[in-house]
Amino acid sequence: MKRIINIVLCGLVIVCCTTKANAQVQMSYAMDEPTFMITHKDVSKFQQLDSSRVAITYRYNFRESAADDSLKAEDYMTLLVGRNYVSFFSKNLRELDEKNTESIKTTMSFDTPEQSWQGYDILRSVAQGTITVSNRVPFTDDVCQYTEPVPTIEWTYIPEDTATVMGFHCHAATCEYGGRKWKAYYACNILLPYGPWKFGGLKGTILKVFDTEHNFIFEAEGLTQKPQPIVRYDWKYKQMTKEEWLKFEANMYKNAGAFVKNSGARVIIMDDSDRGFHPLNESWEQYYNPIEK
Repeated sequence: MKRIINIVLCGLVIVCCTTKANAQVQMSYAMDEPTFMITHKDVSKFQQLDSSRVAITYRYNFRESAADDSLKAEDYMTLLVGRNYVSFFSKNLRELDEKNTESIKTTMSFDTPEQSWQGYDILRSVAQGTITVSNRVPFTDDVCQYTEPVPTIEWTYIPEDTATVMGFHCHAATCEYGGRKWKAYYACNILLPYGPWKFGGLKGTILKVFDTEHNFIFEAEGLTQKPQPIVRYDWKYKQMTKEEWLKFEANMYKNAGAFVKNSGARVIIMDDSDRGFHPLNESWEQYYNPIEK
């Protein structure tokens, strides 16, 4: 596992903050191996849009590298289903943001997210039939946002294919979406046509879904009907189209070293090479395997 060190904090990640002449804060990171890092966001200011009727926690495993057939990269994601809005986000990242927002006020310290935690939030408006995706840009305070119509996914039902997920009897369906083929298991006795990520439109709630090339797996591990707030944070969002975001993201990964340099962050690599501690190579390219091509 990659170790990221943050120079003023205790724990896995230590970040050194310095103030540049233009009053911007420069973050410095020390890592065993280069990787993208999501920065802290203040979550104290927000607008509550709805309350959930059902909250589902999914374990999300995905490919960390081209050779990672075990899908060892992991995050836990939350799906909140309200009457007017549906929200999907990293449970781990949101809980850390909440913890950091408080600890910065009291002890002036914060912890850094794990490398595998997902930096996107998805907010579905039931009335408007739209999905708004907010993506946190690594090593920066930027949040890029685009809105698209709720996708019309054409599912093929497989009545004879069943499975038990979290104690619920589920039926299977398949689809093609985002340049990939997917198989889902949905619970007919949870009559909400939603699921993880952008999935939905089945005759019940999707509790498990994976792509047929074995890159991504979402599987439900917890469900509660205790109401939880569905919120929109008062952040500054950079609005763009979906196409603009996908192009920006692909370039960010392909030219990762140059992107980090241009972000203003300072990254030091602490590997076992003869070079010892050394700056991040500008030619570094981050492994890129997007869930939506």
